[in-house]
Amino acid sequence: MNHFAHTYRYAEPSAVDLHAAPQLRLATSSPGAVEHPHFFEGRLHQPHLAAQLLSAVHLLVGSRFFTPPNTVAKAIALADPVVTAGAGMLRLEGFSGCCSTYIRVDLEPASYAGDIVGKGTTNVDFNAPMRAALARVRDADGLALSVGRSEFAMRSGATQVLEKKVDLPLRWLRSMVAVQAYQAAMQRVLQVDAVPALRFLRSLPKASTSKTPLWVVGGPQGLRTTAQPSAGGVRFTDSSRLRILEALLPQARTLSVYADPQGQASAWCVDFGSMRLTLVLSAEVWRGFSGEGQALHALVQQGGQYAVSALRAQLHWQDVLPSDTLAHLLGWPGTAVERSLQVLGAMGLVGYDLAHAAYFHRELPFEPDLLEDLNPRLADARALLEAGAVQLRNAHPLEALVHSGDVHYHVREQGGTLRCTCPWFGKHQGERGPCKHVLAAQAAALQTAGNHHG
Repeated sequence: MNHFAHTYRYAEPSAVDLHAAPQLRLATSSPGAVEHPHFFEGRLHQPHLAAQLLSAVHLLVGSRFFTPPNTVAKAIALADPVVTAGAGMLRLEGFSGCCSTYIRVDLEPASYAGDIVGKGTTNVDFNAPMRAALARVRDADGLALSVGRSEFAMRSGATQVLEKKVDLPLRWLRSMVAVQAYQAAMQRVLQVDAVPALRFLRSLPKASTSKTPLWVVGGPQGLRTTAQPSAGGVRFTDSSRLRILEALLPQARTLSVYADPQGQASAWCVDFGSMRLTLVLSAEVWRGFSGEGQALHALVQQGGQYAVSALRAQLHWQDVLPSDTLAHLLGWPGTAVERSLQVLGAMGLVGYDLAHAAYFHRELPFEPDLLEDLNPRLADARALLEAGAVQLRNAHPLEALVHSGDVHYHVREQGGTLRCTCPWFGKHQGERGPCKHVLAAQAAALQTAGNHHG
């Protein structure tokens, strides 16, 4: 497995101090000039619920819903959850071990009394002893959250210093950037109150249904499943990925279910008022988000009149990045802003919040020159272009011949969709993003247009 050689060092384990006024301390790491920065300190208004949500993140990150056949099942050490402190929001996000399920907890400013005294994104040492302590938190005890504090750990009245190193796999980083592109394309399809949502979850089969797709649809009693494709439903597989919501729904307000137009992913957002939990499921458990390429079209077309760097300069750890506001500020058309936000998402510089239908600023720990490592199809397309393998026949609508592996593949635009005669497109029909030949043809058309304008 390829790893990104970024090292995290923790001055202590994360911990919960259950003496006097309980405090949860999330040990953080930063490669910046200030070692172990203090991002946030505050007291949660709903301690028990907040502890349950944080425990859900830990539980999901430690879960695996698929193990490839003919391999020995083993624990693969992925990154601990990522925490972002912005203008007022605190967010924790992570992935299951198989990268098929994404989780994020959002804590709105109304959920705590305190201040975000710094802004940034970091990795969190979220260990098993802390989860055990979180399970004992009660509302009467209170819970204060401190992100970036590095002065003590939970150890029988004594403190301890711990240095931990985590290598981030490229597969994990690919998943983090891909899931933002999926969410940005989603629309809310269903919404129900917590009681019918809980009834629905309890009706799901206990055994894994990973090989059998189901559609959740609305009905007189709330939600139900059907094995028949439904235009007004949301496709999903393996109901065990939703079990984490069951214990939380009694305290929730609503459950909203989102889907992308192609039905390749679904999102399940539970609203607790000032706190939220979002699960995003890939189409199949064997299909982790790391292999998706939803932002590749935007990546290959970046540049020209609307430079992504101009939009990047507007990032200041905002909790919400409204595209219409950014378009007005920059004097850009809305489509250019949306495309640039997709590129920033693929660069790990923004995430997407379905509840606000907007991106937010957060920075994953990798350098821009790793972009093509995270997107191997993009790197392959660049190589094809540099090798002169693209014969552009027409720019609008796009048509080209791409010579690859001693075969000429025909790329052409039909009905607004770019199609290719290669086996990849034949298998996936564009559902997992464009193939390298389509990307190479797009890059050639963009290069030709630039030359003409020059």
